[in-house]
Amino acid sequence: MNKNYSLYLLHAKIDAMSKFLNLDKIIEGEKNSHAQIRSYYRINHWAFRFFHSQDGFMHFRVSTKGVFTDEDVYYQPDVVSRYIKPGAKVLELGFGQGANILYLAHSHPDVRFFGLDLFPPEKMKRNLPENVTTYEQDYSDLSQFEDNSIDVAYAFETLVHNSDKEKIFREVHRVLKPGGVFIVFDYALNDKLETYDAHIQKVVALISKGGASAMIESLAELDGHYTNSGLTIEESNDLTREVMPDLKHLERQAAKILDRPLLAKLMFWLLPEQFVSNIILGYLGYDSANANIGTFHNWILRKPRQ
Repeated sequence: MNKNYSLYLLHAKIDAMSKFLNLDKIIEGEKNSHAQIRSYYRINHWAFRFFHSQDGFMHFRVSTKGVFTDEDVYYQPDVVSRYIKPGAKVLELGFGQGANILYLAHSHPDVRFFGLDLFPPEKMKRNLPENVTTYEQDYSDLSQFEDNSIDVAYAFETLVHNSDKEKIFREVHRVLKPGGVFIVFDYALNDKLETYDAHIQKVVALISKGGASAMIESLAELDGHYTNSGLTIEESNDLTREVMPDLKHLERQAAKILDRPLLAKLMFWLLPEQFVSNIILGYLGYDSANANIGTFHNWILRKPRQ
């Protein structure tokens, strides 16, 4: 689809939704406190299961062949798997429903895995594989891990929730062994927020609120956070094209509601705000990516050797 046409569609969607929804009110207020993040995942638990994966994978499918398939959910953990060596210690930040850490733990039975999450499901508190240890906590504090003790750390679509990313990255840098790897998949803007017009800034604010995220930052800002924390960017891979089939799938589902103003008004009146805000995220995400505003990226970061 043409970039300029996607920009036109984003403006048109904001204008249309403004006629039957108070978008400023939706954007207002706290969006990424611990309580909000816990509530977001609790309320949207079934939606993740239905629209993302019955097996508990919560990230976007990376469709390298341009076709949306269930197998695409393994792309991210398979990237991590390539960096895991026998006897390693591996740390996941924000393990969600546990699908990634369990998949990797069964693939690498001789490796120790540690996972942190604010809202772990009950299954992650009992009957875990012997090589998995989980903690119910904020991953900006890794004080239970010694300096230079982790070989590989990874985070899938979770760092976007946090406002103080450098605090997290400094902790990751501290616990990684020299030469250790930090693998990140997450969203970013191609340019700083203030470079976009008012309609697009509202799009970004709605997407951020819909995902219980901090205001999404630019690639340059994120790269600065990494390097300020002492990490070296070994690779930076744009995977936006590869997640477009998944984004389009979500956009079609959201359009079934938001293209029907009376239905949308009723749902926004009856249902929790964090559920319906997530629908807006799905409605705007595809056109945002196609207009080259939002990007989905993979970073391979490394702690320098002494």
